[in-house]
Amino acid sequence: MTTSGAPGTAAEAVRELRGIAHWWVDGRHAEPDFLMQAALRALASGVDTPSLWLLAWLLSGEEDQAPELFGRVMDELGFGLHPLGEHEDYWQGRLALARWWAAEIVGGWLDPHEGAVLIIENVAEAYGACEELAPMVDAVVTYTTQVRPQLPPDEITAHLTRAAGELLVRIPPPPGLL
Repeated sequence: MTTSGAPGTAAEAVRELRGIAHWWVDGRHAEPDFLMQAALRALASGVDTPSLWLLAWLLSGEEDQAPELFGRVMDELGFGLHPLGEHEDYWQGRLALARWWAAEIVGGWLDPHEGAVLIIENVAEAYGACEELAPMVDAVVTYTTQVRPQLPPDEITAHLTRAAGELLVRIPPPPGLL
C-alpha cells in the first residue's frame, strides 16, 4: 500500500483503497487523515467517485464523517462488503468476511498468501475447525508443515487460490448479494 506520493495509475490507487478495505471490513479502521490522504492520492491518479471527492476534501472538524464516506467509496468502487455491523450474527459475519477475502484472492485483488493469513488468523482461529473453512485450513497446514521438498512458490500460490475458490462454493453469499 502506498503511503506517500500519488500512485502511478488509477488501478494502483484502487488497489491501495482495496488494501485499506481489507482491514476496514474487519473493524480495523484507519485514522481519518490517512483515509483523506488516500482519497487525495486516488483522485490525483484518476479515480473518480462522488464520495471519494467528499472524503478527500473534508475540512478540519469534519473528520468524523470519514468512516461513513469510506464505506460509500467502497460501494462506489464495487468492493462488495461493508464493515461488520453489531447487529449481525458474529459467526455469519466472520464467514462473510472469509468469503469476501476468498473472492478477493480468486479475483486477483488480494495476494493468496496474505489472504490465507487473513482467513486463518481472523476467522478460522476465532472459530476453530469447520467444514466451510476446511479447504483453506488444509492448504495452509499442508504448506506450513510439509516434510517433502519445498514446492515452487507459484504452485503454492495456485493451490491457495484453488482453496479460496472452494471457500466461495462452501460459504453462501451474504443476503442481498445474490
